[in-house]
Amino acid sequence: MKPIIPFALLGALLAVGAADAAATDPVGYITHTVAPNGGSGSALTIVGPTLIQPTSFAGASTNNPSSSTTVNFSGGVPALNSTYYLEITSGPSEGWWTTVISSTATSVTTNDALPAGLAVGTAVEIRKHNTVLSFLGQNTPGLAAFGSPNPDEVQFLNPDQSLTSVIYATTAGGAPADGWYFTSDFSSADGKVIEPGTGVIIKNNSNSTLTFTSTGEVKTTDTEVDVFPGLTLLAQTAGAGASIDNTGFPTELIQFDGSNSDFDQLQFLAPSQALTSYAALAPGVAGPAATMGNLGTGLPAGADAFPEGTGAIIKRDPSKLASPITLQGSVVAP
Repeated sequence: MKPIIPFALLGALLAVGAADAAATDPVGYITHTVAPNGGSGSALTIVGPTLIQPTSFAGASTNNPSSSTTVNFSGGVPALNSTYYLEITSGPSEGWWTTVISSTATSVTTNDALPAGLAVGTAVEIRKHNTVLSFLGQNTPGLAAFGSPNPDEVQFLNPDQSLTSVIYATTAGGAPADGWYFTSDFSSADGKVIEPGTGVIIKNNSNSTLTFTSTGEVKTTDTEVDVFPGLTLLAQTAGAGASIDNTGFPTELIQFDGSNSDFDQLQFLAPSQALTSYAALAPGVAGPAATMGNLGTGLPAGADAFPEGTGAIIKRDPSKLASPITLQGSVVAP
């Protein structure tokens, strides 16, 4: 079993996560690091489940599923529900995904209509969504639980820029069962989905560095992620991390053309909570090809790392519309 070589620790906006290793066969593990508060207040860290759940079904469509919510197969489809998602794994729509609604032995019904321009024989894979419980286990990070003087939180950033907060609680602290709960109504959050390619915030109120390990399979295909006006949380989807250029940002983000102010920013936050911001530089700004540039130094910085297991922020001008971007999959050596 060959290990995927990890990149060094790097900060990320509201966050720094980290990763030790992942295996290529294809199950692996990643170790994430949660920043301490530095002695006062709290620290925010973005982490994300770089690794994915095992494939439950893979096949090629026997119909043309373009603009349809039904994909047909020759057979072998297991019983599926909304805990699963279907992803296109080849062609120009590789990385597009949607949650599954239901299935028969020869078909899958999806929440969203598939893209136009597909064909008979479109390749797809179906797997379980990552969730709070599958990613964080029964409080694998060791967060301060409900009932503590300063309980820690896991936060989701919604498209409308509101936050949904989740907390860990135990029966000793008064919960009906050990598990994750929404702070809004204390309903179970174990099954809260972490969408492909998205990150979550861990709010650590202690002055201790926390680490935890997540497991899963290395994803070798691209991943489509929606970016919204304001802030969007991303997670690195490449099992060994990648440079910010090789993650795909130079051509996926709204570029800086040398004079516009409405470009996207890619932001990372160090454990100190200091931000480092980048922009996608259009061809001709810093060379013949698009590349990422550091907004602090004014220099090209496409080789800067986006490590596995960590997260980042896309900051989009409020005047711009939401749109999908594609994060590049892992390159796994034979």
